[in-house]
Amino acid sequence: MTTQRTIRAATAVAALLAAAAAQAHPGHGLTAPDNLMHVLEAEHVVPMLLALAVGYAVVLVRAIRRRRRSDRADQADRTSTPTRR
Repeated sequence: MTTQRTIRAATAVAALLAAAAAQAHPGHGLTAPDNLMHVLEAEHVVPMLLALAVGYAVVLVRAIRRRRRSDRADQADRTSTPTRR
C-alpha cells in the first residue's frame, strides 16, 4: 500500500515538473529564453515550488503517521504488561 502512495506522489511531482517544462518555449515571460532571469519567472518557479511543497507535505504526513503509530504501540506495551512493585 505504501509503495502505491509513493508511486502516486512521484507521478504527481513528475506531472508538475512536466507542466513547467512544457511552458519552456520562446514567447512566454518577459525575458529572453537564453537569459538566466528567464528561469526565475513565475511560469517556471511556481510549478517547482508546488512540487516541492507537495513532496514536503507527503514526507511530513508520513512522519506524523509513523510517530502516532509508534506512540500507540508504546502506549499499548505499557498498558498490557503489568509492572511489579
